[in-house]
Amino acid sequence: MDPIARPEFWSCLDKLYHSFPIENDKPANIPKRILSKADVLQKIQTVMNDVMGQMSSGESPTMKHINRSTWENISFKENIGLQMVNDPKMTTVRYESPQSTKKFALMIKVMSIMFTLVQTDKYCTKRDLFYQDPTFFGNQMAVDEAVDNISCMLQIPRWHLHVLGTSKGLLAGDLSFQDADGNFTSCNSTKNGVMVPSHKLLDDGFHLKFKQCILVTAKGFPDMNTRLLLKLLWDKFHIPMLALVDADPHGIEIMLIYKYGSKALAFESEYLAVPSVRWLGILPTDIKRFGIDVDKCISLTSGDKNKISDLLSRPFLSSFPGLEKEIKLMLELKVKAEIQILDSLSPMFLSSVYLPGKLQYGGWI
Repeated sequence: MDPIARPEFWSCLDKLYHSFPIENDKPANIPKRILSKADVLQKIQTVMNDVMGQMSSGESPTMKHINRSTWENISFKENIGLQMVNDPKMTTVRYESPQSTKKFALMIKVMSIMFTLVQTDKYCTKRDLFYQDPTFFGNQMAVDEAVDNISCMLQIPRWHLHVLGTSKGLLAGDLSFQDADGNFTSCNSTKNGVMVPSHKLLDDGFHLKFKQCILVTAKGFPDMNTRLLLKLLWDKFHIPMLALVDADPHGIEIMLIYKYGSKALAFESEYLAVPSVRWLGILPTDIKRFGIDVDKCISLTSGDKNKISDLLSRPFLSSFPGLEKEIKLMLELKVKAEIQILDSLSPMFLSSVYLPGKLQYGGWI
């Protein structure tokens, strides 16, 4: 009999959900900044006026934004995630410096486009932004960096500046919604944009057998829109959220960004991070627990080991029971494992054994 169909499975799972430590994981009651159109335009205009003032005084203009590349600028609060310290180190972008003249010009041009977008209530993606003047921008990475630096400098989330990342996230399961245009979508029935963390889960019909779930993927690195969706679901419904990622340093990083936010965009964590996220799998301890042949796993590269060292230095390590143990075991085993490694045990192992067992017995950290 399918483990999901057994009555005791649903009974146990219901008890687990009701005992989920939601109260302790609620985001702090921090009043999120409500920015009006006028507020955003005023902030952009203030920076532009400051630049013009410097030039009219005969000075070479500069702009400053928080240094987003150092952990020294990051603090951690368990019920919020990563956030910027009160007195962060700054990066100065100087028009007169050969190293930053182009960066300065890029930021000015992008801010002028943002001003027009906000003023006219229009939106565009970072990709759309690049194609407005590809010769000037040079490459997509330069545009992405400019957008993030401006957002950090103004302390305004990117979506309030009307520049969005290209949506990658897709979902399936027990969720229905109505969009801004009044279109109704059921994620149980739509065939457009339905994806789950593994194609195999979709093929096995896991979301149809286990109906009380929503399966979401960003198809790799977490994009802003997928993170906003998860944050909305948590804030509105307090749905327990469990992450299924590869047992490798980059899979762990993906899970941690959903949970605590990222170093580079820590100022947005209050809008995007969901500290209640739990790591369901694949756990390095699962390799031993299920008797997976390590010879079928992938050896850690020097880059993986460097990433592991970085993960072990994160400020939230002591607040995430079990994380350090799992990371150190990966280093000890000298291997990493993708979700697909479970196919070596049985073609249906992931959807019929691994996930039902994990959900029934609380096998997350």
